[in-house]
This record gives sequence, structure tokens and C-alpha cells, in this order.
Amino acid sequence: METFTYPIEVADLNSLRSRGIEATVNTGVFFTIAPSDLLRELAIERIGTRPLQLAEGRRLEMSIGHAGVTIDGRSGITIVAFGDDNEPLLLGEYTLIGLALTPDPVEHRFVSLEPLPLY
Repeated sequence: METFTYPIEVADLNSLRSRGIEATVNTGVFFTIAPSDLLRELAIERIGTRPLQLAEGRRLEMSIGHAGVTIDGRSGITIVAFGDDNEPLLLGEYTLIGLALTPDPVEHRFVSLEPLPLY
């Protein structure tokens, strides 16, 4: 799977704290995985854990929370997993679908999924 980086904004749920960051776009990732130090800086709270599986098959429990995300002017609330400090932010499929976006790995940009089917 080809990956690329793209500028996004991550914020707390009240948009009081936000930060622009270069995200690694990887549709092999389900939830967006953000560095824990970034999520702490934005006061994003842990709301629970989810069992997740790594590419090599190993399973682990990761803390999750809710964060605001803006990509190309589209904003929404998404689930983020708390990753290791100082690691790159991995932009997951769940976030992209929530914003009705799909990556174009050739042009290194996003394409709208709209209009979305109503039924």
C-alpha cells in the first residue's frame, strides 16, 4: 500500500485547542492513530479501549478518544487511537469515510465521495 503525507488539523471537541500536523495517509489503518503527546496537548480524553490488530497479526488493546479533524475545509468528529509519543499521525479509513473523502495515492490528494447514496 502506497502512503503519502498530507496536512490536517486536529482539535479538541470544543475547538479550543487545535494543531496543524502532517499526517501519514494509510488506508490500511482503520482508526486514526495519533501520538499520545499530541492528544494530551489538545486535552483529548481517553474514553475506552478497543482491540486492534497490527499488520503482522499481533493484537493489542489501545486507548481511544474523540477528536475533531479538518481536511481540506471538511470538519468532523472522529475516533482516534492513542499511539506512542512522538510517532507520526496515521490517518485512518474511519476518519476519511466520516469526512466523505477517499485518497488519490497517485496525485497525493483527496477526492470527494459525494454525492453519498441515501439508501
